[in-house]
Amino acid sequence: MLQADLIIEHAHMMTISSLGEIVSGTLVVRGEAIIDIIDGDTHPYTAKRIIDAGGALVLPGFVDCHTHLVHSGSRANELQYRLQGMSYQEIQQRGGGIYASVRATRAADPETLYRESLERANMCLEHGTTTAEIKTGYGLEPAAEKKMFDVIHRLNKESDLETVATFLGPHVYPEDQEPEKYLDWLLHEGLDLAKDQAEFVDIYCDIGAYSFADTEQFLKAAKEKGLALKIHSGQFESLGATGLAADMSAVSVDHLDHVAPAEFDALLRSDTVPVFLPGCSYYLRSTYPDARPYLDAGMPVALATDYNPGTCPSLSLPIMMSLAVMHMGFTTEEALKAVTINAAKAINREDRIGSIEKGKQADIVITSVKNFDDMIAMFGVNCVDIVIKKGKTI
Repeated sequence: MLQADLIIEHAHMMTISSLGEIVSGTLVVRGEAIIDIIDGDTHPYTAKRIIDAGGALVLPGFVDCHTHLVHSGSRANELQYRLQGMSYQEIQQRGGGIYASVRATRAADPETLYRESLERANMCLEHGTTTAEIKTGYGLEPAAEKKMFDVIHRLNKESDLETVATFLGPHVYPEDQEPEKYLDWLLHEGLDLAKDQAEFVDIYCDIGAYSFADTEQFLKAAKEKGLALKIHSGQFESLGATGLAADMSAVSVDHLDHVAPAEFDALLRSDTVPVFLPGCSYYLRSTYPDARPYLDAGMPVALATDYNPGTCPSLSLPIMMSLAVMHMGFTTEEALKAVTINAAKAINREDRIGSIEKGKQADIVITSVKNFDDMIAMFGVNCVDIVIKKGKTI
């Protein structure tokens, strides 16, 4: 018999690979990697740890490619303002929104910020997310942005959630500094910080945030430093930044509620991943974008939570899949690909996570249901039973 560390038997696998769907198979893990996938229940392996999935659905670990997981404080009170008819921009102008999170995050000591963020990281894992991209942007000044990076990296080292750091210094302009002075910091010291601490840089281009001109200047400066690009664009208005980012070979463009035809064409010409964030549409009670044209064009469409304390305080990718299927034109299989292999592509990790394949990281979710349609249909119910990260059962 061949020795392994973990065997999952009688597994109904959706591999999200060329292997397709395996109705009853065996998944074999040694160390942190998948070493074999067998279509059938007979195999030549033995292991100290054997899990009988009992025909339950087994999936790749979910990848949340857009979160604001590290912050302090709550903005649940803003729900009442929204119900009274206040817009996102009005709440922010009154000192709420991102500014409220900035004040709370700046005031938090590093240990408190870590503990609060660790609770959220564990919640990600409970809902099947094994890798999460996390942005800064609630600091908006050097020390607080660095504090956020420290927490992101500490989570990656000390928690079971794998984290990917993104610099979002240009989230909004800070309240307590002149925009020109802050932009100068972003273009110089801020990008130096990003080069040292982050895998990606991001900028929020929309009404109430950064202009197209500022966005273009920032992205060009970041690209000159060899930094990989991301962007928040088209959430409230199409300002042209989605097309700009695609033409600059951004890794992903995120939100996409409003995209002009020329910007869509730019995405068609690029390898940029379109990332939709249906939780924001739900929580802001706005119209859901139609993802069907992107899917029909063969783009590698991804979904993410956009977890943040103000406009999508949810860490559940299964909920995002349900919203995408019910409201945005996704099939169930397209939704699963959008939180696995396509989401991995949105953080440049499709070669090691996002599918069940030999040699890939053993990030695996065992569910309590037999079929994937059950997970989509049972919205609001957590069907995740067992989570395995890098071969370790969590």
